[in-house]
Amino acid sequence: MNRRAPSLLVLLLTSPVLSALAQPQIADPLAQRICAEVKDVELPSQDRPVPEDEKPLAGCVSADLYFGFGQPADPVKARKCAYVEMKKGDGHIPFGGRTILMMVYANGKGAARDFDVALKLGCEIGGAPNDIAGRVRRLARLKEEHWTGDTFSICDYSAGKYMYEQCAILQERFDKVERDSRLDAIVAKWSAANRRAFHVLQAKAQTFFRARVGMEIDLSGTLEVHETAFLERDLTSTLEQFERGDLPKFSPDAFREADAAMDAAYSRTQAGTRSQWGTVTREGIRKGQRTWITYRDSWVKFGRKKYPGVAAESWKTWLTQQRIAMLDRFQR
Repeated sequence: MNRRAPSLLVLLLTSPVLSALAQPQIADPLAQRICAEVKDVELPSQDRPVPEDEKPLAGCVSADLYFGFGQPADPVKARKCAYVEMKKGDGHIPFGGRTILMMVYANGKGAARDFDVALKLGCEIGGAPNDIAGRVRRLARLKEEHWTGDTFSICDYSAGKYMYEQCAILQERFDKVERDSRLDAIVAKWSAANRRAFHVLQAKAQTFFRARVGMEIDLSGTLEVHETAFLERDLTSTLEQFERGDLPKFSPDAFREADAAMDAAYSRTQAGTRSQWGTVTREGIRKGQRTWITYRDSWVKFGRKKYPGVAAESWKTWLTQQRIAMLDRFQR
């Protein structure tokens, strides 16, 4: 399958807090002392890209190269790209040049290990006070222990809200690779006609997922990336279940009962004195319901084609029962 995930790093590059990150405020006394000791450390000149390297690296993303998103991981190229990013002035962003170079030198991946250089960069990245202190203290301990591993990450210390969110986005990129692999393994066995039908369903599913997360989930206590990932994991797991032969089986009466229950649950969200649930509004639920209906109809069309032994009423009952559970949340 040819599905290319949108680059979530766009969120990092356009964040309004980047100016704050560019001016790190180090409050921890020990971290202050450690950072003072490495303030004048020079980055290895031999590790910088030579001029002829820079043109091919124009527009590169060091995080993608380092972690292997959309291509095999290439720490050496990531290191060169990171220097190019720093030169352009975006080296302070959470997964930009400075961050990737810090991990390159701490982990010895893409360049010779150099904890002093990693510490210098770790001090310059900035972030929440506890994140900076934890990162700097950790690097100092690794240096003292003569650590030889390669798993140090800026996300080891991401208690601050902003960095926590960015690390959640990064983790979701890893998780998406695994989900896509599972999905590809399923769909690869299907006929061309069934794959086309699924691609239509997948597009409608993404539209509903965006509406569901953006308008029907109280985001005051969670992150969009977590909720979207949950919905996408559930879609993949459901297809795996169906491929094992565990398919919906309901009677027309069961559908009528579920449809009536869903209408009642939806009506309750649109009436009464309460019109908001955290970040969720009555209007948001109304819009979400419209996208769900389109999603449901796409599922029925796909299901009837891929699993012709399952009646339309069974598909509708299964989907409607799921929708009831979503709407019932707003009755609590």
